[in-house]
Amino acid sequence: MNNRICVSIGEANFTTCMKLAAMFPLVEIRFDLMQLDDEKIRQLADRCRQWIATCRKGKYADRERAAQLTTAICAGATYVDVEYEAEEAYRKSLTDIAKANGTQVIVSYHNFDATPEISALTTVVQQSLDMGADWVKLAVTARSPADVAKVMSLYGQCNRLIAFAMSDIGKISRITAPFLGAPFTFASIDDFRTTAPGQLSANKMQKIFDIILNPIWGKL
Repeated sequence: MNNRICVSIGEANFTTCMKLAAMFPLVEIRFDLMQLDDEKIRQLADRCRQWIATCRKGKYADRERAAQLTTAICAGATYVDVEYEAEEAYRKSLTDIAKANGTQVIVSYHNFDATPEISALTTVVQQSLDMGADWVKLAVTARSPADVAKVMSLYGQCNRLIAFAMSDIGKISRITAPFLGAPFTFASIDDFRTTAPGQLSANKMQKIFDIILNPIWGKL
């Protein structure tokens, strides 16, 4: 599997999750879709090669989320995902802990309704960098090809970006993101276990990468 494909794992069964974590060179562990104590987080960390620790708001209170992500950072997470909209104290605490432990911070912005205007997205990027982001993740919802183009144009303005558009229309942006400057793109384990709209499976993404990166194509 190409190491620029990050496979997002939200598998509730811990044994299965352990197996999946060891299968891929880069994974995102979605704590908010699981029930993990500190020991299980450390066991998962031992199985992962490179990984992102993510715990979206909803299932757990901020205090619980911060505790889980702190355990992940101390266990050697490569990246920690902290939401752009998060409370400042929560975000700053995790960012400081990550910086002290050599974990890269992804400040993530999600919009499940639309694609904001370029000016608004540029503001989010700059504010995220000011918050201490090593990488800024923008995941917006495309309603038209113009929305996709809008998101992709941001790569010309920032070299620390992971930007793509969700929805079926936005699938192409998930494929092109690593070729425009993103360190990786996100994929699902398979067609049935997606963690976000418009995700392609890891196998499909790998096949597409194989075609694009085939030396024969480079000669045409």
